Amino acid sequence: KKQHIVGDSIWSIPPTNHFYTNWSSSYSFHTGDSLYFDFDSGLYNVIQVPRGEFDSCIGDQPLDAFMDGPATVRLPRKGCELGVKVSVVVVDEIISNSVNYSINTPSPSPVVAAQTPSPG
Repeated sequence: KKQHIVGDSIWSIPPTNHFYTNWSSSYSFHTGDSLYFDFDSGLYNVIQVPRGEFDSCIGDQPLDAFMDGPATVRLPRKGCELGVKVSVVVVDEIISNSVNYSINTPSPSPVVAAQTPSPG
């Protein structure tokens, strides 16, 4: 399985609005892969949120949070989508006669969004 470095560099405020969307659309993500978020603790974080919170860009009810960097998020099933805001579609792999086939059936949950921690 493959580990993808999110954005191919340090996880931070993107230089353009669609930076992470463009990044994710240039890769194929499969079940068993992982996303590696390279960031310094205290500067950024990675938060897994329900789809509605991802769309609204809030993290009031996170499903999971990675406060210490760097962080690795595994993609255990198809349909995972990730975000500052980046989305990736994860597909199942089917192996038959030594040939890999992919089934691309995105689902609406769960998602990951990142935010800058509030000063505290």
